[in-house]
Amino acid sequence: MPHRDHLLAFIRSAYQQEHSRLDVEIEKWRGQFRSNLAYNALLGYSSPKWPLHLAAVAAFLHERSGDPELAAQAAGILLRYREWIAEMPNEAAAARPESAEGVPPLDGVFDPVVFAAACERLQPAIAAGDYRELAQIAADSLRLIWRFPEWGGHNRAMLRAASLATCGRAFADHPDAPAWNAMADELAEESWGRWSIEDAMMYQSHWVRALILYAEARGRAAELAEFSQPRMHLRAMPQLISPLGILPDFGDSHWLVHSPWEWLACLEWGARHYRDATMKWAAGCIWAERQPHETPNIYAAHVLTLAWRWCDDAMPAHFPSDTADALDDLVAKKIVFRTGWDPGATYACLNYRDEGDYGRIARDYLRTNLAVSAEKMHHGHADEGSISLLIHDGTILLHESGYREDPPDGVYRADIYHNRLVWRPGIVTGRGDPARSPAGAGGVDARPVPTCSVRDLMDNGHYKPVRTERLYQTRLGDAQISRVRMGDEREGIAWDRTIFFLRELPCWVVVDAAVALRAGPRTFGLLWWTTDVLAQGPAWSDTHIRRIRAWENRRAAALRIITPEIPGQTIITAQETLRRCFQDEIALASLWRGHHEAGRAVNFVTALWPHPYSSPARASPPTEPAPAPQVEVLSSDPPGRGIAVRLTWGGETRLLATLNDLGASWLQDEVRPRYAFEQGKTAYGALVTDAALAYLRSSDRVWAGFVNGTRLDYEGAALYCSPLNAMFQEDRTDRPGAAARFRWQSDEPTIAPRATFAG
Repeated sequence: MPHRDHLLAFIRSAYQQEHSRLDVEIEKWRGQFRSNLAYNALLGYSSPKWPLHLAAVAAFLHERSGDPELAAQAAGILLRYREWIAEMPNEAAAARPESAEGVPPLDGVFDPVVFAAACERLQPAIAAGDYRELAQIAADSLRLIWRFPEWGGHNRAMLRAASLATCGRAFADHPDAPAWNAMADELAEESWGRWSIEDAMMYQSHWVRALILYAEARGRAAELAEFSQPRMHLRAMPQLISPLGILPDFGDSHWLVHSPWEWLACLEWGARHYRDATMKWAAGCIWAERQPHETPNIYAAHVLTLAWRWCDDAMPAHFPSDTADALDDLVAKKIVFRTGWDPGATYACLNYRDEGDYGRIARDYLRTNLAVSAEKMHHGHADEGSISLLIHDGTILLHESGYREDPPDGVYRADIYHNRLVWRPGIVTGRGDPARSPAGAGGVDARPVPTCSVRDLMDNGHYKPVRTERLYQTRLGDAQISRVRMGDEREGIAWDRTIFFLRELPCWVVVDAAVALRAGPRTFGLLWWTTDVLAQGPAWSDTHIRRIRAWENRRAAALRIITPEIPGQTIITAQETLRRCFQDEIALASLWRGHHEAGRAVNFVTALWPHPYSSPARASPPTEPAPAPQVEVLSSDPPGRGIAVRLTWGGETRLLATLNDLGASWLQDEVRPRYAFEQGKTAYGALVTDAALAYLRSSDRVWAGFVNGTRLDYEGAALYCSPLNAMFQEDRTDRPGAAARFRWQSDEPTIAPRATFAG
C-alpha cells in the first residue's frame, strides 16, 4: 500500500527530474498554440498546463521544507500566466465574446482550483503585491464562468464550483470573493447530495475530486462525508478494479492517461473518511500498477499532493467481498465477472448504464448547449450491454473503444465500436460480392451474392437513446448468470443479453436475443473487436490484442471467439479492419438481415474462451492451440421461444438454456398466479422446463437447476416439481393446486442419466 513517505518520494523525484524542463515545456506549448490555429478558433485561448502543475508541486514542496527558492520559483511561474495570453492573436481574441474584457489567463474549469491551492501555500513567503496580482489573475480567469456556467451534476460544473470556492478561500480579501462563493454554491447544487449524471470512468474521478475540494473550501467536508452518493461512487471502484490494477474504461476514458492517479487520491480520501479498507486496497492496486509503467512526472506528482494530504497510513487494506454487481443496478449499472482478486485472475466487466431517470433538466441543458450528439449525457458512450474489459492471465483480451481523436468528433462513442449487438432500420446491403452464385447445370446466375459489412452499419454516430435494466443476477452451481435488457422505443427493439460465466473453464457464454416490439425490416450486427487474429476455423477465431496505443500487451493468453450457427437463421460473417481507439483494429461481425416480425427474436450466441497464447497459425486446416470447448446451439420447442447452448469440454457437457419470451408462462385468464407449467414449458432437446434460466451439467452424473420456474424434466422424468399451494383470488375465492414459481437446484450431482443430451 502507498504510504505518505512513498507518495512524497514520488513527488520529490518528479520535481527533481522535471523542474529544469520549464523553458522547454513553455516553448513546446508556444509552438503548438501558434501552429494549431483551427483548434484555437474552435476552443479559444488554451493556457499552458505543465507550468501550472510544476508550480503546484514546487509550492507543495516549499510548504513541506520551507525552502524559499521553491517558493520563488512557484510564484514566478504563476505570475507569468499574465504574459502568456499575448500568444492569442488580437483578431482571434476579438472574435470571441468571452474575451471582450480581456483574454482569461487560465482555463476557467480545470486551472483555478490548482492555481488557488498553490497560492495559498505560497502566501506567507511572497510579497503582498505579488499575492494581489495572483488574486487578479484568478479573478480575470473566473470571469469566464458567468458567461458559460455549464451547470448540472457532472465534472465540469463541479470543477467550476471547486475553482470558485478555493479561490474564494485563497483570496478572501478580493472584492469578488463573495460572488465567487455564491456562484460556487449555485453550481454545486446539482451534485450536492445527488448522483453524477456522467458515465465515464475518467470524468467521474474529476467529479469526486472537485466535490471534495469544494466541500473543503466551503467548510462542508463533514457534510459531504454524510452523503451516500460520494461514498457509493467510491465504493464502486474497488468492486470494478481489475486484476491488472486498472479500472475498466467506460465512456470517455482511458486508463493509460491521468485518471488512475485521480482515483488513487479520491480513494485515499474515501478510506480515511469512511474507514473503508476496500478503498485503501484499491488505491494500493492502482499504485502497484502505475509504478512500473509511469516514471515520476509533474502531472502525477501534482495529483499525488492530494493523495498525500488525504492518506492515512494507519488504515488497513482488504479486497472487497465477492459481489458481482459493481454498486447497484439503478445508477452505476455495471456487472463484474471474476475468478478471484489475485493478479492472475480472470475478469470481465459489462456496462449497461443508460442516461438514467434523474438529472433530466441538466442532461437536456447539456444536450442543447454542447456539441455532444455522439454522447449519452454526459461523456457516456453507446456502450450499453458492451463488455468493456476482459482479462485473463494478466492479458487484456477485450477492451473499450477509446476517446475522440479530433474534437469535437465523438466517433469512437458510436455503438458499432463496442463489443455489443447493434441494429439498423431496413435491410442494409453492401455492394455485393463479385463472385456469382451457382445456378445448377444450366449455367451461372448473374446476380451478385448479397453481402454486408461493418462499414455498411456506419451512420452519423449520434447517440440513440435507450432504457436499460437488469433482469437477472444470480448463480446456479458453478455458473454466474446475468441478464440485462436494453429497450429502444424509437426502433421498436428489446435486446436481452444473457451471460453465463463458467469459472471452472473459464468461459463466458453470451446469448443475445433481439425481440421486435413492432414489425419491420432490420439489420443486426454482433461485433467483437481485436487487433490480431491468430488462427481461424469454422465458426471460431483465436484473437489477441497486441497493443493499446503505446501500451504493449502480454502474450500470456489469447481469446477464442466462438460463434456457432443458430438453427433457423442465416448469419453473414464479416471481418473488417477499421480505425478504433487510435489504431487499426479488426471487427469480427455476425450479421442478420430480414423482415423482423413483431414478438419474434433474432438470436446470436458467442462463447468467449480465454486460453494460453500460441504463435499465429494460419495453416489450412488451422491447428488447435489447446483443447477447446465444443459449442452447439439447440433450438427450442416451440420454435423461437428460447434458446439453449450445449457446451462440451473436459469430459463434461453443460446445457445452458434461456427463454427469449420471459412471459411465455403467463395465462390469458385473470387468475393468480397467472402462469402455469403447461403454458410455458419449453423443450431444449432432452431438457424440458418453464424456467427463465436453466442449467444442466452431465458427465457420469447429472446436476441441474433453474431460476424462475416451476418444473424441470430430463429424459422424460421430472427432476423437480414445485409443491402445490392454494392461492386466494381477487373475487375472494381460492385457487387450489397452484405451483409457486421460484428457483431450484440439485443438492449434489447424483441423478444418473439414461442417455446423452439429444439435439
